[in-house]
Amino acid sequence: MQQLRYAARLPMMLPTPAPIAFRTALVVCCLTLSFGAVGCGRTDSASPVATPAVGLNRTRVALGGPLEMTYRFTVADAAPAFTDDYRVFVHFLDADGELMFSDDHAPPTPTMSWRPGQVITYERRTIVPVYPYIGEATIAIGLHSPVMGDRLPLAGEHLGQRAYRVATMEMAPQSESGFLVFEDGWHRAESVPEQPDREWQWTTGRAIVSFRNPRADSTLYLEVNGRPELFDVPQILTVAIEDTVIATLELASLEPTYHVIPIPAASLGVADAVALTLNVDPTFVPSAVTDGEDPDDRELGVQVFYAFLDQH
Repeated sequence: MQQLRYAARLPMMLPTPAPIAFRTALVVCCLTLSFGAVGCGRTDSASPVATPAVGLNRTRVALGGPLEMTYRFTVADAAPAFTDDYRVFVHFLDADGELMFSDDHAPPTPTMSWRPGQVITYERRTIVPVYPYIGEATIAIGLHSPVMGDRLPLAGEHLGQRAYRVATMEMAPQSESGFLVFEDGWHRAESVPEQPDREWQWTTGRAIVSFRNPRADSTLYLEVNGRPELFDVPQILTVAIEDTVIATLELASLEPTYHVIPIPAASLGVADAVALTLNVDPTFVPSAVTDGEDPDDRELGVQVFYAFLDQH
């Protein structure tokens, strides 16, 4: 048996979350940037080019769980033209202001397209890693150039080095989620050298994952990818607990898809452990569909990139 350990960071459109809470954090800094000097104990006097804000769909997340984040940048009315496509850096800091993990990314609308007074809004998902820390985390963001290395001045609570506190969240123990354990029907975890942290695991036609029965409404987060281009009929993934079908997914995309699957408490049964079955039809054998060019003779169903059970 293997404990599920995948993570994924793909964008997802969601409704605007509820307002977020704020707290104070300290980051010691000594840095000189092109828009003005920012040193230890000094205030950044440069005019802000935008006001950032981040909304969270939840403020408490168990380690390994997904966090949906809504980003908003309100460009200043007097902002000069952006001369580079800046990236958004997103830092998750512990109670001492130390960096734990990050989710740096390019905004969907390149900054060179931003105009004075414009509001840039987009949604993005991150996975809280299984990190050795439990407690409050500060989320700090900013804009930096991967070419010039400079950071832009923004409006908001400045933590130093042109990083700005926009939200807080609580990192909760893994015990608050359901530990998923692979049973039968799974192949070994795989990855590619270009993305060593981006693992997946193939199922066979029928794969079982088990977890302790929470006896409460739960949510299964699942990121999967099929091979619909190989078949003349739709490839179907059915998620079931015994004879109860929880979800039926048509795998029509050539890219991984992310699914949020509610599991009512009544569907979990009365046993202490729950066996969740992933049934895939049709399956394929790489050596058969390539006339032997690919020597892989495994039966393959669907790639699972990420799975997480949220127990309400």
